[in-house]
Amino acid sequence: MSEPERPIDTALFDAHTAASDDFYRHVNGGWLDANPVPSEYGSWGAPQIVHARNQDVLHQLLADAAAGTEPRGSAGQMVGDYFAAAMDEEAIAAAGLKPLEPLLARIDAAESVADVRDIVRDLQRCGPGPLHSLGIAPDFEDPGAYLVYVGQGGLGLPERDYYTRDDEQSAALRRQYVAHVANQLGNLGDAEERAREAAEHILAFETRLAEASYTAAQLRDVQLTMNRYAVAALDELMPAFGLSSYVAALGVTSASVSVDNPGFFRALDDALAGTPVETLRDYLRWHVVKAFASALPSAFENEAFDFYARTLAGRKDMQPRWKRVLNAASADIGELVAQLYVEAAFPAHAKKRCEEMVDHLLSAMGRAIRSVEWMTEATRAEALRKLDGFNYKIGFPDEWRDYAGLVVERGSHVENRMRCEAFEYARQMGRLDEPVDRGEWAMPAHTVNAYYHPLLNEIVFPAGILQPPFFNAEADDAVNYGAIGAVIGHEITHGFDDEGSHFDADGQLRDWWTAADRAEFMRRAQVLVDQFDEYAVVDDLHVNGRLTLGENIADFGGLKIAHDALREALAGTAAATIDGFSPEQRYFVSWATVWRTSYTDEYLQLIVKTDPHSPARARVNEPLSNLPAFAAAFEIDGTSPMARSEETRARIW
Repeated sequence: MSEPERPIDTALFDAHTAASDDFYRHVNGGWLDANPVPSEYGSWGAPQIVHARNQDVLHQLLADAAAGTEPRGSAGQMVGDYFAAAMDEEAIAAAGLKPLEPLLARIDAAESVADVRDIVRDLQRCGPGPLHSLGIAPDFEDPGAYLVYVGQGGLGLPERDYYTRDDEQSAALRRQYVAHVANQLGNLGDAEERAREAAEHILAFETRLAEASYTAAQLRDVQLTMNRYAVAALDELMPAFGLSSYVAALGVTSASVSVDNPGFFRALDDALAGTPVETLRDYLRWHVVKAFASALPSAFENEAFDFYARTLAGRKDMQPRWKRVLNAASADIGELVAQLYVEAAFPAHAKKRCEEMVDHLLSAMGRAIRSVEWMTEATRAEALRKLDGFNYKIGFPDEWRDYAGLVVERGSHVENRMRCEAFEYARQMGRLDEPVDRGEWAMPAHTVNAYYHPLLNEIVFPAGILQPPFFNAEADDAVNYGAIGAVIGHEITHGFDDEGSHFDADGQLRDWWTAADRAEFMRRAQVLVDQFDEYAVVDDLHVNGRLTLGENIADFGGLKIAHDALREALAGTAAATIDGFSPEQRYFVSWATVWRTSYTDEYLQLIVKTDPHSPARARVNEPLSNLPAFAAAFEIDGTSPMARSEETRARIW
């Protein structure tokens, strides 16, 4: 077994790049040069490495479960049977399209928009979800109750601008998309010429939807996207389709829903009425294949990989089947998988130490709120009330989700997937009239991630991320505060970013700011927008400062308050130098280390266009260049790229 990597290893630095010129490269250059992206990935860095480590643990657990004979309905039985069915490629190949034949036959028999409407309704329940999204979450006006959220959707490309950009690269990508759709229709049995023509019509239909869709940046605007509609009034948006009775048939028992983009649904009504039923049938067939390609014979999965992974993300090779199956299981029965992981791999001491850090971070955020000079006392009092209302969850749920009634068998993989989707849909809709379950988690405990939930005013840190380099029980406080501490600070700051700041202590969408304070906050946030807009990623492709604003505020604020929390944690102790670095220097080096990432060119372009997070180099260097404490720690003067002047520096929290 190889020795664990040192928390700070100068052998992985780039001695030829000064900290004052490019801190990200200075700390990570040696690692980046030695770690190109593995062929089965689009990017490779600390999150992917930890995820791969977790996958190795889970692989053995799932294989053991598949070989075992656990009682029916237990986590071991369901996970084991899911894994066994999904790994049986011979059975999947032999079954072919048979598991989907009833659904495909029903689509082929559709003769009107009314028929399409009924099919779309049922597809929403079992996974594909064409035309739009639908789910439940706490009510933005009454966070103790659930509300149905209906959103724009229906696209096969990652984001609306893929359909609307007129540059040659985008046009070429659309041509590749048409070829991909045609190939999948060919796999369904369509003749080549007919499949090509159908794919062109599908692109035209999806383009109509894209043109009415909000951009990725607009979708972050909660004031724009949270629009309450009485269910009885939904036909105002889609009179021909009959949206009111449609959502009622989907199990919506509440009097109202939230619609993210009313204009989209008006355009969707027109698009459905103005599109030949034959094209609508092809569109539905395509989205069924898209949803279930990974559970179908290899021709479907290989074709999906070629376009979505190879063309869009630059991945050269498909991951081993067990990894693909594990990803599917995590999506379909994530908490069952997580139960096995937590029992086998989560160290209890990590939870306790992380809880201590959260307390220090919340204390530091309180000091930041009390000290900002630009905020009036009325807004400050509300901000502190919100902070006092923060809840946090670490490791795994106190109570695991109940999967009673879900049938998972060693039979058809695609049927298992459809049953899992239908079970989860029924579980969600069945809770509409119940109070919000504040103990529920939005992601499985083995996930390498963390989140802030504005409607619950809580921060959550799954067990999967609480390991090196994000959390290292053997490392000093400076290293841990620069890694998981800054991540904790990041999630706390999300409660006070351009999006989270619209929600109050109870999770209600409410403007608790004075008009002057909100204007000043946005003026200060605009400094970050401008800074990141200027950041060139590839050629003339720049970071989208508006799309990434929330994450950039969270990185900047998280770094600042985690640094303050470190000082609180170290108060009264000697500032020990380790490996030649002071605690302050180790803190900032640790931040740079956890975000080191290699990208394929294709994946880097994809995330710049669609991801609200900035690429790794930008999310390290840009916030650091705004922090005087960083410049002081490395003795960087104001004329260097890594130290912005007093006049150009961002100041928010």
